[in-house]
Amino acid sequence: MAFFKSYPANAHGSDFVVGDLHGHRGMLLDELERLGFDPTRDRLFCTGDLIDRGPDSFGTLKLILEPWFYWVRGNHEDELSAFLEYQYVAPGGEAAARETGQDWVYRLSEEELAYLRAVLLPKIEDAPLVLRVEGESSFWMAHADRGVFGRYGDPLPLLDDERLPFITDDNQLEALLWSRRLLRQIPRQEPTDRGAYLAVPGMELENGVGLTFVGHSYVQKPVLYRSHFFLDTGAGTTPSGRVTVLQAKNWCA
Repeated sequence: MAFFKSYPANAHGSDFVVGDLHGHRGMLLDELERLGFDPTRDRLFCTGDLIDRGPDSFGTLKLILEPWFYWVRGNHEDELSAFLEYQYVAPGGEAAARETGQDWVYRLSEEELAYLRAVLLPKIEDAPLVLRVEGESSFWMAHADRGVFGRYGDPLPLLDDERLPFITDDNQLEALLWSRRLLRQIPRQEPTDRGAYLAVPGMELENGVGLTFVGHSYVQKPVLYRSHFFLDTGAGTTPSGRVTVLQAKNWCA
């Protein structure tokens, strides 16, 4: 299983980032077209959770085969292998899957299911939990947050850039997929509206923690807090949810 991957700066085009997709391939492609995304030069980095809840989980998951698409594994992808091995074949599994949005698997043909197992699952296993894009406009990406597992307090201790690529503790790896601790610590006073995002004045960035795009936790509008840029704007989660795509260089120092 991969954990960390580093990518060089894009010497030929632009890098874009997107939050959780949850089966909304069409919504993503429409947004990329609106932004002038060029798949021959540009790259897209996604915070994970490509599947479940939305109208086209299978098609969205196949984006991982595109040469311009890069991503970190989300908790929904992380659970897919176990779901196929246990719940998918269990009595009543489909009814339970409707509650989590995993019922799309039952609508696959035999050929599609075989393709999922043989081609897509190995790609999921190879996907990192953390990635970094190098260069002048460098940034990090993880699915949830960089909070240190087993440490408490407000403010939540964060994994700095020196330690993050070398994590081996299983509990910490789980936290990178599931944690919502940092989002819950955002001060209750209204964050300042900066136009495209919200921010708590004076708490936008943290020393030693590079700008990190994350998903997992639904926000009505992107939020920048302690070097975390929360990008999951509810595609597949709420009726008004949408896919948020940003050009990375506009946000990276």
